[in-house]
Amino acid sequence: MVNKDYVVCVPSYKRASVCNEKTLNTLHKHKIDSKRIYVYVANKEEYDLYEKILDKNKYNKLIIGKKGLVQQREFIMNLWPEGKHIVFLDDDVQSVDLSLSDRFKNHSLDYFIKEAFEECKNNKSYIWGVYAVFNPFFRKPKKEMTRDLNFIVGAFYGIINRPKLKSIKLTISKESGQKEDIERTIKYFIEDGVVLRFNKIGFETKYYGKEGGLGKFEDRLKPMMDACKKLEEKYPEYGRIKVRGNGMGEFVLKKIPYQTEPERKSNKTKTKTKTKTKTKTKTKKNK
Repeated sequence: MVNKDYVVCVPSYKRASVCNEKTLNTLHKHKIDSKRIYVYVANKEEYDLYEKILDKNKYNKLIIGKKGLVQQREFIMNLWPEGKHIVFLDDDVQSVDLSLSDRFKNHSLDYFIKEAFEECKNNKSYIWGVYAVFNPFFRKPKKEMTRDLNFIVGAFYGIINRPKLKSIKLTISKESGQKEDIERTIKYFIEDGVVLRFNKIGFETKYYGKEGGLGKFEDRLKPMMDACKKLEEKYPEYGRIKVRGNGMGEFVLKKIPYQTEPERKSNKTKTKTKTKTKTKTKTKKNK
């Protein structure tokens, strides 16, 4: 694990003002060096708009990538070298809270990020995340850091880059972008046997905004459920479908302890075997 100097990558779509007023402003308030910050947009039209609106003092470079969240993240990872420390941040993060953490409350966001990557090195993990819910009530009783299978929310997480590793590339969520963070969490856990989550750290964002991003909440209900069904079909041993009162489908991860290397290899073999078996079964039915 090399290349300790991290970058902050912000994928954004049709939300130039939001990106400028929230995420870039939040990073600026936390004194994250603007040279670390890169904003990625979908096309030339978006680029021209963002260039006019974004405060040039608060980011390093604006880059045209790909349309689609999964495609954009993949584009970003392919741009940076093996081992690069990459922090992914949504474009509408309006605050980051370190105050509940005994370990980080008297330190900067920059310090937290560097320590998070250091913990990845110590625990042989290639991904870290924070608690998905901002409400302090839920964060207070949690352990400072966990290594088990816990949801790594896509709005704020870090990876040690492995752009050529096919086993962690997203497939189920690639079309719609729905549940991409769940699929990523599972794939990293299968590959490494560990995902790090800092449960005392919280952030404020709107997961289902009215414009840009992945679209309106109502329009996402069916794609979300479709993604959940595909996840359950491929990874039944890692979670189950749960439907909320508002109709939103969730794929709830099972509480699986972090794994030793022999356990990890065994689970990877089982997953590959199940995938091959399902593929053969489908092929026979089609015939």
